[in-house]
Amino acid sequence: MATGKGKIDMNEEKTGQWQRRGFLGGALVAAGAAAGWVMTRLLPPPTPASGNAAKLDDRFVYDISEFEETAANLLLFEPAGEFATGVDQAKRLVFWSGQGIVVSGEKSMVIFSAEGARLKEWPLEAPTHCILPLGKESILVGYSDRYVILDGSGREQFKSPNLGRRTYLTSVAAHEDRLFFADAGNREVLICDRKSGDVLERFGKKDADRGNPGFNIPSPYFAIGIPPDGRLRVANTGLLRVETYTLDGRFVSSWGEPGMKIDRFCGCCNPAYFTLTPAGDFITSEKGLARINVYGADGKFKGAVAGPNGLVTDKELAKRACTDCTVGAGFDVTLADNGDVLTLDPYRKIVRRFHPKTVS
Repeated sequence: MATGKGKIDMNEEKTGQWQRRGFLGGALVAAGAAAGWVMTRLLPPPTPASGNAAKLDDRFVYDISEFEETAANLLLFEPAGEFATGVDQAKRLVFWSGQGIVVSGEKSMVIFSAEGARLKEWPLEAPTHCILPLGKESILVGYSDRYVILDGSGREQFKSPNLGRRTYLTSVAAHEDRLFFADAGNREVLICDRKSGDVLERFGKKDADRGNPGFNIPSPYFAIGIPPDGRLRVANTGLLRVETYTLDGRFVSSWGEPGMKIDRFCGCCNPAYFTLTPAGDFITSEKGLARINVYGADGKFKGAVAGPNGLVTDKELAKRACTDCTVGAGFDVTLADNGDVLTLDPYRKIVRRFHPKTVS
């Protein structure tokens, strides 16, 4: 549905992009632990039935109600305020040390103070798909098939070449002289030279020699990161797990299981986003059954930041997002210098802050 001249509803925009790119949507067949998968071509979300139209048999309704409440003893954080961003189609969020809280959207980037005051606002040439600070004086902004590096005043320092046909960047990580991009369009990780932007290598297809299982990416959620151990972590969302790779693309290990319980990943493709702590722990964000959790570096569940009842106001939208890849409902997540978890609600266009609970 159009939202105004030249502006497209976020869900419709994603649907069109994935249709043109020939993506497959995943659907979880049985409610609960993933009993099986049905892969089908992405179609626009169905029009709600009206009048005397037949209703869906209750046996096939995806019921998440019993998992919406998070036990208080599992919550490691508590709400610590929120602020409105006013960013059109707000999508990505990152904490930029020394600068502030960065929110990017359709064609703009805004930097906020910890209290939510606007500090800077820069125009961008295209919708942002990933952002990564490269120190206190530069930040990488990834568009669908290329990226730019901006300085602390928003001036362009570098612009990459086009990264290839069907490329659709969703996440980025940096290590020494290399940049690593998650390319959901080709279901690959691109390894680029940091100075030239040239693609040096790519991996992601099933590869027996490297032991790689292949990336199963049903929707435009494909997160990567590099913790202190210097190995790449990849959210293989269609397999509902996080995988570890060497920096030259060899599979090492994985963790994560499908299921509705709080220590598992549910729906068609999760975790949608993750960020890493200085100790190498994971803070994961799931769409559909929206929840933000904390896992150790070994993948062991530690506790929750926030559950569905603390994040979602539109419960029907969340239920549809559990089985429909075209529904976004993903909350990007980042970590502030003081240990607070920040998350972006793209529908209400707000940033929420969660503070670690005091251990008594």
